[in-house]
Amino acid sequence: MNLTSPLQELADQNISGAAFLLAYGMTWMVCAVLWERATSRTAAVATLFQGVIAFPAAIGLSFLIGAFNQPSPVPAEITQLSILIGTSQLLGLPFLIYLAVTERYSLLPVAFASMVSMHFVLYSWLYQTPWYIAMAVLISVAAVIMMATASKAPERVGPARVCWVTGILLLLTAAAFLILHLLSM
Repeated sequence: MNLTSPLQELADQNISGAAFLLAYGMTWMVCAVLWERATSRTAAVATLFQGVIAFPAAIGLSFLIGAFNQPSPVPAEITQLSILIGTSQLLGLPFLIYLAVTERYSLLPVAFASMVSMHFVLYSWLYQTPWYIAMAVLISVAAVIMMATASKAPERVGPARVCWVTGILLLLTAAAFLILHLLSM
């Protein structure tokens, strides 16, 4: 079975997942502000549970762009695979909770960004674009660089930078997908 055409239709229908990138990009930016202004504990909890806000926002944005207003162009098995890809990062949740419970708050954003970047690689196949691989590599490498180059005091500088760079890269990728979509019309 040749899936190239249905996968391309899926990418067009969903603007390559731009709604999710926008929603999560915004929550990573909010987390960055919290790392700069709130306690480390508050910022870590917000970072850990940002999906509670981002996921419904992404679903709402998907409805607004019409992604759910038409039948899926791919077989049901591919839809199931996309759900598995999306939820795969939940396997890292116990580790992130461990970091929070043991008060290693400053490590939570870099660990989370690394997990997020791993699950994005699979979207490169689903949406038939190398942009997801590039974004994943940039998030993973930039997150480590942000932590490694941040001053040790205050401890929140590195985590804030990780959140900023992750959010910015998500938003830039979403913008690229939106521009490419508009140019293809």
